[in-house]
Amino acid sequence: MRTAKTKTTETKTKKAPGIVIPAEHAPLLKEVHEAVTSMGRSTAGQAFERGFQFARAKAVLPEKMFGRWMSTVCGYTPRQGRNYVAIHEHLQDWRARLEEAAVAPTVMFVLASATPPKVEEVLTVIEGGERLTVGQVKAMTKTATDAGAQTKGAIGGAAGLRRAAEAKMKDEVAFFTQLAKRILKAVEEAAAVIASGKSLSKKALADKIEMDGCKASLLLRSVIYPKQVDPEQGGTQVAEANLPSGWASVPSLITRLGESSRWPSKEEFPAWVTGKVLPTLRFVVHGDPLPEKAQPASAEVGISAGREVLETVPPLDAVEPTGEDDMELEENVPDRDAPDDQGDGEKEAVHPSAASANLVVTGG
Repeated sequence: MRTAKTKTTETKTKKAPGIVIPAEHAPLLKEVHEAVTSMGRSTAGQAFERGFQFARAKAVLPEKMFGRWMSTVCGYTPRQGRNYVAIHEHLQDWRARLEEAAVAPTVMFVLASATPPKVEEVLTVIEGGERLTVGQVKAMTKTATDAGAQTKGAIGGAAGLRRAAEAKMKDEVAFFTQLAKRILKAVEEAAAVIASGKSLSKKALADKIEMDGCKASLLLRSVIYPKQVDPEQGGTQVAEANLPSGWASVPSLITRLGESSRWPSKEEFPAWVTGKVLPTLRFVVHGDPLPEKAQPASAEVGISAGREVLETVPPLDAVEPTGEDDMELEENVPDRDAPDDQGDGEKEAVHPSAASANLVVTGG
């Protein structure tokens, strides 16, 4: 008689991959985990806060370990974690408006990868009272990239060339606007310090806006100044720009913001910030009318051997041109996290070159 043997099968539980956290980072990661788990419902404001907390963890963990930590410790997928970080890193300029409009985090995930003009376009529609689905936002933000990529190579002749030029200008205007907004925010904070009667540190303000001013100057001049072929020497030269009223003094001021060594003396600095810089930036960013004293008495553009000199009253030094080369940004505009130092120290600065401003100039 044969005895039937029962085969016993062991059920093995698959363990989550181990995470070895360096001891020095454990307190920070614990703090991030507690902050995220204590948050309430997912609002626009909470999305920014989650992004900030996850960005702190991402900064100290290797890429793969960050994904495992997100899923095993926080209960979020790696993709969700990176989406929240993208909101924190790319949508700060629109945070107040996104929170005011109560935009859903799922919509903000899409906007975080969109170009600044598309973010503006979508946000304007939402602020107008229309409730957009994620699918609708994806369609709106894809138009500029996907449709543009399909048509760029298909259209030749003058029409294709014009479209390529328009695309370049659109991108440069978007980058310039983003820089100008950030400079304006820092200048408004500086003006508040002046209004409170405290001493404003030139060095503290320069740390916040000098590099952005250099980049913004190059972008603005690339956009507004036309070039023409020199019939005698065969090269190109900057032609006189027919600028709208109020814009004649803007390029020279933006350039000066990128050269702290050319800022007024300590005694004249507060009046220059509040009386000249602040109203001009508000004119550039918001379209606010310039006060009479902030408008130049005259503006003359001189062109000589490819060098552009913009003279205003009071006169400013000549500014070297970008030449005939095209300019592109190597990376996204960096965040400004420097503390607001309100000391009295002065900064001796040298005008940063295009290379130090993270700008690459390539031959045409």
